[in-house]
Amino acid sequence: MKMVQRMAYVALIAVLLVIAGCSSGDAPPKQAFQDAMKNMEKLDSYSAKMSLGIDNLELPASTGQNGIDMTSVITGMMKGAKLDIKMVYAKESKRTDMELNLQLSGATITIPMIMTGEKLFMKLPALPMLQLPESAANKFVELDLKELAQQQGTAATTLDAAAQQQLVRELGAVVLKHFDEKTYFSSVKAKDAGVPEDVKAEQVVRFKLDESNYKSSVETIVNEMVPELLTVIASNESYLQALQKSKEDVEKMKTDWEADKTAKIDYLNQNVKVNELSVTGAINEDKMLAYQAGKVNVELTDKDTGGTTKVNVHYDMTYSDLNGNPKFLYEVPTDAVKFEDLMKQMQLPLGL
Repeated sequence: MKMVQRMAYVALIAVLLVIAGCSSGDAPPKQAFQDAMKNMEKLDSYSAKMSLGIDNLELPASTGQNGIDMTSVITGMMKGAKLDIKMVYAKESKRTDMELNLQLSGATITIPMIMTGEKLFMKLPALPMLQLPESAANKFVELDLKELAQQQGTAATTLDAAAQQQLVRELGAVVLKHFDEKTYFSSVKAKDAGVPEDVKAEQVVRFKLDESNYKSSVETIVNEMVPELLTVIASNESYLQALQKSKEDVEKMKTDWEADKTAKIDYLNQNVKVNELSVTGAINEDKMLAYQAGKVNVELTDKDTGGTTKVNVHYDMTYSDLNGNPKFLYEVPTDAVKFEDLMKQMQLPLGL
């Protein structure tokens, strides 16, 4: 018996040594992910390429005026749709350039965009359904968001990409904080994670929710995570502005959320199925994210009607030129068409 115990101890020590050797120099997965997200706040500029694809989309049937199932028409168009985005960001100039390429039903629609603080420049595609006047053909349309807000009597919206990204990162940190490392985080090999060969990854970490661990997380989501998310938003004026919400709005949302948590827990347990909700991050030698990818594969069932909504999407994003010299995609146009003038020419109301 003692011999068996000794052999068991030796085997255990051997396994621990192998694990230690394999993970030497790597931070624990959860901590590595959290640190990388926090380090992204130090970026003054970067370039990025992102791809978003719809693998499956199913919605409950709805019949239009002519007896046509409009839901099937819409989901048929959206299934297999893909959005590719090129982006260049510079914090000092408060500028972000983007090129959106949407592949939909065999056609590709390209939309160039420039965001500079309170102004948005966007070149609209020449689609027959838009019926753009000749004056707007192949030109950027300029939206002065501050001026537009004044005309509509609403709070001005700013396009502060830094504030928006800070919001996403802080909320992401709150989300990760409430999931324990052993159950939801793991280190994976770059090849197995699909990390592009040109991305230099020192460590690859994955956060994953699926059928095996979703139900055990529901109470944490309802009782702890969501209330803290709302508290973070309510406490930061720039976050409220980015979401176009007042502090009172968010406080009311929090009060409503706290009202009947038991019902919310029951709903999430009985109506929501998480096949996969995952985020994979490739961390470089500077402890920043060089690449990330995610999957959302969920089902929502209405027990009363029997209708089911299924969503299955994926995305990936590669960062480059971190803190480098940004090379913007476009020149800021000097001949842009004013949004107000375009609306008048098209005889449309001045609203978004």
